[in-house]
Amino acid sequence: HEGYTHYTTNAGLPSLREAISRRMKRDYGVDIPLHRIVVTAGAVSALNLSLLSLVEAGEEVLIPNPVYPNYEALVRMQGAVPVYYPTKAENDYLPMAEDIESLITPFTKAIIVNSPNNPTGAVYPKSVWEQLLRLAKRHDLFIISDEIYDGIIFEGEHVCPLALDETMHDRVISIYGFSKVYAMTGWRLAYAIVPESLFTLMCKLQEPVTTCASSISQKAGEAALDGPQDFVEEMRDVYRHKRDLSCQMLREANIPFHVPMGTFYIPIHVEHTGMTAQEFAMKLLLDKKVVVAPCGTFGPAGKYLIRVCFAGDVNQLKE
Repeated sequence: HEGYTHYTTNAGLPSLREAISRRMKRDYGVDIPLHRIVVTAGAVSALNLSLLSLVEAGEEVLIPNPVYPNYEALVRMQGAVPVYYPTKAENDYLPMAEDIESLITPFTKAIIVNSPNNPTGAVYPKSVWEQLLRLAKRHDLFIISDEIYDGIIFEGEHVCPLALDETMHDRVISIYGFSKVYAMTGWRLAYAIVPESLFTLMCKLQEPVTTCASSISQKAGEAALDGPQDFVEEMRDVYRHKRDLSCQMLREANIPFHVPMGTFYIPIHVEHTGMTAQEFAMKLLLDKKVVVAPCGTFGPAGKYLIRVCFAGDVNQLKE
């Protein structure tokens, strides 16, 4: 009715970017000017633009193992090389700086970090982030920080890398969105906080990729950020209850799993069945008509992991 049905600038509506800037100050204490905020059609688009801006064909990008499978696909789409760095169950799926450093070569350009993590639910503490920032500074690397689940944390707190080291603002891209915290998956809306030196380039690259995010979605994003936030805490409590219920049922069934600190996923180990995750998931589907995500597509470490989402109806979850 107000006429917000047209193209916006590549970077997004100034009013939404102002709301994002207020949000970053409110939640993380960082001052982000509008010329460092790029609104995108979902977090995947923000990741794609980030890689387009940074990575040349043949260069390497370090990605966690296990992790969201689109990272590998996005890196390969640039003609670049994905290199997995380990995050191990015995270390609560937290990355070790020395493990990452051993994989760095003259071709390494960036590290993708995902906290809270999909599929492990790991939440990286300040000490881990400090190590990652020092590592990136030492080797002159960029960090692409996917923080899409920053509002869904049950233990600990979200650490925004931009709040830890101002000298790294020209080396860190932080990506946030509306899909998870505000349950706006279909609105396709996210944003990247980018180094000032990359802003103009990312806006130019957005033009042939999506031109801009939906103007209608952008106005909805403003309403989400500037409206009451009490329901976010309420939903987090609901998710926490479902997580605890799921963990209790898995313990009672003697099924090995990892307790997620954030997100709404539980990684479950199936190696003791003698099947891979893919085999187990297919048998579960065919025999019991139950769908789970086999994590073999989440990297080599996911070969014997399945992922269960506990965000849905609680009675279905119990069943």
